[in-house]
Order: sequence, then C-alpha cells, then structure tokens
Amino acid sequence: MAYNRIFFRNHFVQPLQVLLILCFTSTIFVSNAHTVSAGKYDLGTTNGTRNEQAVRLKPVVVIEKPYILLGDIFANIGNKAGIKVAYSPQPGKQSRFDAKWLYRVARAYNLKWRPLTLKTHLIVERASQVIYGDEIEEVLIAALKNHGYRGKLEIEVGQQAKNIHVATNQPTTIGVDGLSINNSTGRFVATLVIPANKPQAKRFRLTGRIHKLIEIPVIKHRLSRGDIIKKNDIEWIKIRERALHRGYIENEGKIVGMEARRHIAARTPLTANQVQRPQLVKKGSLVNISLVNAYMRLTTKGRSLENGGAGDTIRIKNIKTKKIILAKVTGADSARVSTIRTLVLK
Repeated sequence: MAYNRIFFRNHFVQPLQVLLILCFTSTIFVSNAHTVSAGKYDLGTTNGTRNEQAVRLKPVVVIEKPYILLGDIFANIGNKAGIKVAYSPQPGKQSRFDAKWLYRVARAYNLKWRPLTLKTHLIVERASQVIYGDEIEEVLIAALKNHGYRGKLEIEVGQQAKNIHVATNQPTTIGVDGLSINNSTGRFVATLVIPANKPQAKRFRLTGRIHKLIEIPVIKHRLSRGDIIKKNDIEWIKIRERALHRGYIENEGKIVGMEARRHIAARTPLTANQVQRPQLVKKGSLVNISLVNAYMRLTTKGRSLENGGAGDTIRIKNIKTKKIILAKVTGADSARVSTIRTLVLK
C-alpha cells in the first residue's frame, strides 16, 4: 500500500510518524469493515464497500422448480444464473445452506464472494399448494362407498393425511389405490396418488378407521329428576355406532312426554332406564280406588306402596281392609281395579 512504500523509501522517518501512519491505516480498515457489517443484510460481499454490481447473496429464496439454480442463491452473476447446484426441498419444506457450503459453491463457479462470518446462511423454501384434510376425507369416503359402504360415514386417519403439500406446477387431483378394509374392525389401508392418473405421481400411504354414523334423538339441555320431556327439548345428532350402548332410544316418540328418572346430561344418548312415564301416583300418597262397570260404581281409598304412571299396575293398601290390592293407574292419585272381588275381599 502507499503507506508501506513511503515507510520503506524513507529510512529517516521518526518513530512518532510511523506510529501515526499505522494508526491512520488501522482506522481506515476498521471503518470499512464497519460499513460492510452495517449494510442491509449481514451477508458476504466481494469488497469492503457496498457495490450494487458486486456478487451478493440473496436474503430470501422461494422457488417453484425441482432444482436450485445458482441465480436463485447469488445476484449479479450474469450468464451463470441458470446453473443447477442442488435439489429443491419438498413442496412446503425448507432447506438451510450454511456459510461453508455457500463459499464452496462460489469458489467452484469462480464467483468473487465470501461470507463475512460462519453464521452467514441461506434458507430456501419450496413453494406449494395445500390439499387439506377435509378434501382427503371426502375422496376416501367416496372410495369406501364404491366398496359397498352405505349410509353416513366418518373416517379417522392419522396425522399423515391432515395436509399434503403439492408442487405449484402440479394439479391437486387425488386418486385412491390399493384400498384394503377389515370389515369387522373398520380399519383400512389406502394409498393416495397425487396427482391422480399421472405416471410420476407421488404416493402417500394412509391408515385409518371407518365409523358408521347413526342419527339419534337427544336432550338439548340438562334435565333434572322429575322433569317432563317436551318435543322442543329434543334435537338430533350423529354419533358413531360403536360408541352407542345397547338399549339406546332411537325413536323420538319414546321420549316425548316421558319423565326423567334421574339427572340427564345434554346431548347424550338416552336409554330406557333413564326415562319413565310421568308418575301420577307417588309412593305413600292417598289414592282413590274405583270399580266402574255397566251396573255399578264403587270407590274407596288406599295408600300407594309405589310410584306409578298412567297405565302402570301398582300395589295399593286398602285403608279399610288393610289388604294389599293391585290397581291400574288412571290419573293423578287415582286407580282402577278390574273386579269387585279385588276391591272388597282382599
């Protein structure tokens, strides 16, 4: 440099002058280095000053092609931009290239570039279009119905079928190949082909389970013991058949007008032991007992020994005779016997 030449040609330069020259030189070097590191990107450069025509590393790279080109990584490299240097990541994925790899590529193609630090790196992302899980499920259900499954179906699949990324230059059609079903358990294995009917399509193996859905009536809101179920208390929901216990009620007519035997949670399948006919006669209450036919009408009183709804036959203790008789509940605190013998003699 100029300062070195001055030093060697003049052997009589005073020590203080030498010191001043060296300090001034160091200040220039430090100033230039600071200028580079304070640039827009902390990336490699070819010299100590920013130069728009110099080879520089691109800050962000998103590509659609299956190969990474030299021009995808570096700017201002002229006719070398179309050279293939690496495979692209899978659609929707990223690849990270560190400083050493980038420097080796630059040297291999005689690019005047070097990283400033070993922390210099480049992220390359592959652009993609997404096939979502609900689209995949629709295609699988259609394939299952072609195999004889009828009615409403729900399928349960693993995480591999939640979202699938496809290259932007490929159609998003889905084919199903090699569908195998275990009819006793509902488990299946299938291979998705994307794009469908293409020789170089990608194949994704899926496992899952088929669930047959049944629509049943349930209570909209929580009921307490003794509540009478009305028609507007009922809604219909779809539930997996395997989740139902035996004895569930599938007919709305068997629920409306019934009384809750115990607390009933909302939107849960109902069974026969959860409901009963409204209790017109309560255990321990006084009951009007009657015998009515074409010739006479006899009445007496008794004390009920059990609860009873309309049409139930319950045990009642005759107040006068202290005998226990069987009578059919006909209304609130009223019951009827079939024969006079039953009413009087027992």
